[in-house]
Amino acid sequence: MQDMLKYLIEFVYFVAIVVGFYIFGKLIGYVVKRILVIAGFNDWFRHITMGRIALRAGKTGGDFFGSIISYFLYATGIVLGIDYLSQAFRLMGRVAGLLTNGLGYTALFVFIILIGFILIDVFDSYLSTEARQRGGPEIDILIVYIKIVLYLTVITFALREIRLNVTPLMVLLQPLSWGLAILFVAVYVVRFLRR
Repeated sequence: MQDMLKYLIEFVYFVAIVVGFYIFGKLIGYVVKRILVIAGFNDWFRHITMGRIALRAGKTGGDFFGSIISYFLYATGIVLGIDYLSQAFRLMGRVAGLLTNGLGYTALFVFIILIGFILIDVFDSYLSTEARQRGGPEIDILIVYIKIVLYLTVITFALREIRLNVTPLMVLLQPLSWGLAILFVAVYVVRFLRR
């Protein structure tokens, strides 16, 4: 009977941890959303590709990042709850360890991808504006090629940081980088010869 009561108390603690992190996630998500609205982030975010995609999904920049942070805190609460239960149940120790490592690597991967893709979108907006001012369809092709290489570079970096083998992607990036350099030189040679 005492064992049953002990397990029930452990389960109540598990539920309290999960509910506590759920409430904390909702609160932090709301705070992040309000801070980004006050800072004017939503207006800036809608001008880049990722912001337009979020708007099509019905979310502003504050909603998007507030949701990501909230979901991360929800997952953290579940993992911490399972980790707490793993102290009572020995079989759950491995599950808790795997979930903790998996959550950490997933958060790192998502963080690198989001920041990298936002920076690439900002860079693309700047280059597209410059290309429109100076004209030339070959510049547009070059910009698309640069974006592809940058996206692959960010993905490769994110995968490497979570300790996955990225040798095939590195082999793919090397000829793409050389191709970009050759295309860049070719565009300027063609523009020089047209004058």
